Amino acid sequence: MSEILCIIDGMTDKGFRIDDYPNLRSLPVRKTIQTVPENSQPESLICILTLLGYQNIPKHLRGYADALGADIPIQKEDLVLRASWVTLSADGRILGYTQAPLNYAPGEGFKYHSLGTYKGLLILPNMADCLENLSTYPPHKYLGAPIDTVLPAGLEALRRVVLSSYQQGRCLIPWGQARSANLSPFPLRAAVITGTNVVRGIARMTGMDIIQVPGATGDTDTNLAAKAEAAIIAAQDYPFVLLHVNGADEAAHRLNPAEKRTFIKQVDRILVPALLESPHKLIFVSDHATDPDTGLHEGGAQEAYIRNAL
Repeated sequence: MSEILCIIDGMTDKGFRIDDYPNLRSLPVRKTIQTVPENSQPESLICILTLLGYQNIPKHLRGYADALGADIPIQKEDLVLRASWVTLSADGRILGYTQAPLNYAPGEGFKYHSLGTYKGLLILPNMADCLENLSTYPPHKYLGAPIDTVLPAGLEALRRVVLSSYQQGRCLIPWGQARSANLSPFPLRAAVITGTNVVRGIARMTGMDIIQVPGATGDTDTNLAAKAEAAIIAAQDYPFVLLHVNGADEAAHRLNPAEKRTFIKQVDRILVPALLESPHKLIFVSDHATDPDTGLHEGGAQEAYIRNAL
């Protein structure tokens, strides 16, 4: 039999109670897993790679993984940053996220790619050597902060790009700087089912095959039944399947506790029972906690809910 690892991104928080989710609760084995390496931040890419058994993960990798997952070509000497579009109050404080433009010209010779919703990427050609001296500020950690306190430091051209984007109550915040890096191949023949660029990027960096699923959005509107069916079919051919479900994390980033709880209940009602019908080893776990009151990721060990192969 195969193993299906189902990562429910950002599932846990201080209000999470497994008794609220009877199908997850029914799994016979529980195991506590430390998903955040020592001296690391509770960030999805690092946590997922840790769950996959990787150690000594490169420090600056996230933007590169997102680019790979979105099929955006990156050269070895390029600097890549995530770019979140935020709304601003009348006095210039960060209020939350807003829709990213499909097209945007940042200037300074930089390239911009929209990733949908509030997300984008900035590509700075031939500027990877600036990586170590660059400081950026993830906007989800600075909600309510004045925009001038989260301007990037260490690269004046990038600072100018942020300032020039500040208009009509919104602004681009770059963060998650990265450059190309290599990871060792995953030791098993593996398939990945996901609606997110970062997990597609992990698949491409580690040699896993990506299974495309119609309706897999990476948010709370994702097609859970289709993802479960795809995982079961993939497990017939692959010894390992990574099934990533991202909606709970996105709802928490939107500061919406009710939406997060409702989505996890849908996961428990739709996805978990479907997987339990299969004979494969099942592991359900969160990569990290995400607090829907603050929108922030949190560290701490995660409890995995496990059923061994039948």
